[in-house]
Amino acid sequence: MKITKIQESTSKKLVDGTLPDIDTDFAGRDRAEIKQYMEDRFGQKQVCSVGSYSTMKLKGLVKDFARISSVGFSEANLITSIIDAGDSTMLDLIKRASGEPKLKSFIKRNSEIFYMIPTILDQPKTQSIHPCAVIIFPKVMSASEWVPTRTTNGLLVSEWSGGEMDDAGFLKDDILGIKQLDKFTDILSLIEKNGKEVPNIYNLPHDQEVFRYFGNGWNGDVFQLGSSGLTEYTKSLKPQSLEDLIATNALYRPGPMENGYHDTYIKCKNEGRVPEYLWGTESIAKDTFGLLIYQEQVMQVFQEVGGLSMKEADDVRRAMGKKKLSVLLPWKERVAKGFLERGATQAQFDEVWIAVMEFAKYGFNKSHSAAYAMTGYVSQYLKVHYPIEYWTVALNYANEEDTLKYLSEILQAKAISIKAPDINESGMSMLSNQDSSTIFWGLGSIKGIGEDTAMQIINERNKNGNYLSFADFYFRHIFKGSKVKKQTFEALIASGCFDELYNFEGQEEKRFSLINRFRIYKKVKIANPKRDAYTIGQTDQRWWWSLQQKRLTGLAFVDYKKISKELGIDAQFLTLSEANQKHERPIFRSFGGYIVEAKVVKGAKGDFCRITIEHNYKLFKLMVWSNEFENFKDQLKGSEKNLVLFDAELRYDSKWARSNQFTIKENSKLIVL
Repeated sequence: MKITKIQESTSKKLVDGTLPDIDTDFAGRDRAEIKQYMEDRFGQKQVCSVGSYSTMKLKGLVKDFARISSVGFSEANLITSIIDAGDSTMLDLIKRASGEPKLKSFIKRNSEIFYMIPTILDQPKTQSIHPCAVIIFPKVMSASEWVPTRTTNGLLVSEWSGGEMDDAGFLKDDILGIKQLDKFTDILSLIEKNGKEVPNIYNLPHDQEVFRYFGNGWNGDVFQLGSSGLTEYTKSLKPQSLEDLIATNALYRPGPMENGYHDTYIKCKNEGRVPEYLWGTESIAKDTFGLLIYQEQVMQVFQEVGGLSMKEADDVRRAMGKKKLSVLLPWKERVAKGFLERGATQAQFDEVWIAVMEFAKYGFNKSHSAAYAMTGYVSQYLKVHYPIEYWTVALNYANEEDTLKYLSEILQAKAISIKAPDINESGMSMLSNQDSSTIFWGLGSIKGIGEDTAMQIINERNKNGNYLSFADFYFRHIFKGSKVKKQTFEALIASGCFDELYNFEGQEEKRFSLINRFRIYKKVKIANPKRDAYTIGQTDQRWWWSLQQKRLTGLAFVDYKKISKELGIDAQFLTLSEANQKHERPIFRSFGGYIVEAKVVKGAKGDFCRITIEHNYKLFKLMVWSNEFENFKDQLKGSEKNLVLFDAELRYDSKWARSNQFTIKENSKLIVL
């Protein structure tokens, strides 16, 4: 590492106490511009990115030393699989070995390895650059005169890490790139393009319809609140204010949840439970029903009841977070004195102290939570009032799993409609028609159709007008060098691109006539009819075409109940709304869906299969345990990307999956289409 001599005056702490980080969020695409502005404004030699480095960890060191010793590869992997990722010290390793005979034996047989590890444990391993931290140094000296620096790809980087910068008293700026802000920019641009008044997202009104969406669990693509767990929590909480959303971000975390704080908050807010307050905290914890859930609240306790200054309260908070018991003990005596002087008993102080020490494990910063909540509120507001613009952008950013969740919510909210790709309406990506509140699936999203092919279709349409028929489309794209190949024509037909031209909606099986027409035009010769989908498939069945569309675009609404009836599944068919309800007691029903993934897992009692099923954009799990797997494994072989109908037991798994799960039983039926 490069070492730079530092002036004596700068080696001392620059401020009394530790300065906070300044976190500023920008659209991700603007980060480079922001950094350039800082260099232009303050000087290139004054702006320095903060360096970071990874260190040698216990688990990795055991594996590394094992590999350079005489230990075999498989044994090394076995031993390191026993060591937990959270084991960081040799004492942790010894404790782990006391309960793991294989690890204990390995240590005895390879003691030389464990003599070497302490010498390099936690030593620097690799250098890198902090993804967002920047420091602007005073102009009296360049950054390189304040701290040791290096230059990486033309970028000035400190040799010190962020923690070392904190210890030295430097003010750190975190320039964060947030994808949600990129989305906001795109949504607002689309609103303006559509001729609507652009809202001021920094001054939005309190809107009960927005909170109704949270209460319904319609949190798709909502910043920080869109996960399945937080969606379920807001459904239970029924937030009615920004304060509720701020609390949600702080409550739905491991610590508060382990202590039941998230449930207590709901019971006090919605069920009339009387809040319980620790001594002296009623005014501090009034807005959170007696619960200390923010770091700021704990600091207030130390200040207002414990008699500490603001700086001292922050010092205690930091010591709590780092679990420095030797530092905390003198503070405990100071705070106790403040409590007793204000009329508390020793027992009352002890109760508060134990509570705030427990809080240190999970406490969240309220200002941080407020920024999250505000951004989440803006997301939901735009969705409620500008759904066509919001969902157009959200779907263009979405991955496959997110798309399913969004489509499910769109179906429930009924604010807009989604249409299959349309040869005259679709763009490369999602394209909206605000007059009909419709989003058309992008041609570029159809499997097997690349960007160049899609652009040829769109450019031809823009140049010479809409396509009037399939024949018109065919003859406009049959030329030397055309990107539209045989598989393109058939993929466009099967995904529904020509349905609107021929009024095929609800009669998808008629797409076969276009396939036939194309093959006649093109004089297509089928080399292997046994492998051609359109000669061996059930082309007269509507569901078969829905399956093709599903495979090509991920977009297809399937009437599984109708298919189930046609195929003679006897058990009562479970509707989507019934399947979404919590079933603490098992029920036996028939159900259907699209197999997203079928994963065979080797278990202690034999192979079993974990299947992810999508039913009209809702995901469910189907378990085929080892005692039944043998009966169904032939059907399940190669079953991914197919439709499935089954009789199975449905139960809510509260321990592991925390969702409804279907389980195949002895009397179950399973039909893979």
